[in-house]
Amino acid sequence: MNSREKPTYFFSDSHLGAGTGKQERLKLDRIALLLGKIAGQKATCFILGDLFDFWFEFRGGIPNGYDEILKMLGAATERGAELHLIGGNHDWWANGKLEAITGVIVHKTPFIGRLGGLKIYASHGDGLARSDRGYRLFLKPIFRNRLNNWLFEQLPESLGQALMKKISNGSRLYTKQRDLRLEAEYVEAAAEICASGEIDLVIIGHTHEPARIVELSCGLYANTGEFFEKFSYIVLEEGELRIEFI
Repeated sequence: MNSREKPTYFFSDSHLGAGTGKQERLKLDRIALLLGKIAGQKATCFILGDLFDFWFEFRGGIPNGYDEILKMLGAATERGAELHLIGGNHDWWANGKLEAITGVIVHKTPFIGRLGGLKIYASHGDGLARSDRGYRLFLKPIFRNRLNNWLFEQLPESLGQALMKKISNGSRLYTKQRDLRLEAEYVEAAAEICASGEIDLVIIGHTHEPARIVELSCGLYANTGEFFEKFSYIVLEEGELRIEFI
C-alpha cells in the first residue's frame, strides 16, 4: 500500500478582475489547470491572498464578474480538494458567502500548523516589511475595523464595488512601484517569525517578485511569486519544497 503523503500547494496574487479580457482568460485557464491537478490528487492548496483584485461581501450580495472562478473552486472542493484562502489586502473581507458557494475554508489570520512534517506559518504577507509602517499602522487597521466594514457593507453593491476598485487599483500601483529592496525586509521578518515561533517554514505572497525559497538559520522562507504573468506556485511534498510553473 502506498503511504506517500499528498502534496500541499501554495499560490497567490492572481488579482482576478484587474486585467484585460485576454489577460483574465489566461489567468482563469491557468488556475483551472492547477486546480484540476490539485483536485485529481485530492490534495490541499493554500491560496495566500489576492486571488481576487477585490472581494467584499455586501449585505445584498457579492462582487460581480467572478462566476467562473467560483464554479472552478466549487468543482475542485467537490472532487476532494481541500482549498484554503488566507485573505490578502485585496480580499481579506471574504467570509461565509464565499465559503458557502465554493467550500473554500477562509482564514482571517495567518495559518500556523503542521504540514508535510514541517511547522508552517502561511500568510499573504502584507505589512510584514518593517518599513511598510504606513500600511501596517494606519491603513490596515482602518480597512479591517469591524465598524468600518459594517458601514461599508450597507452601501449599495454598485457604489461599494466602484469605490473598492479605485482603492484596489491604487494598492496594485503601490506594490508595483515599491523599492525592490523591500524583499530583503520580508526575509528578515520571516527569520524573526521563524525564531520566535519555532517555525520551520514561513511562506507568503504579496510582493509580486519572482518565486523564491531562501534558507534561514532556523528554517525556510518562501515566496510564491505571482499567478498573473509567471504563474508560479510552490509545492510542499515529503518535507521538501519546490517551485513550479503553469
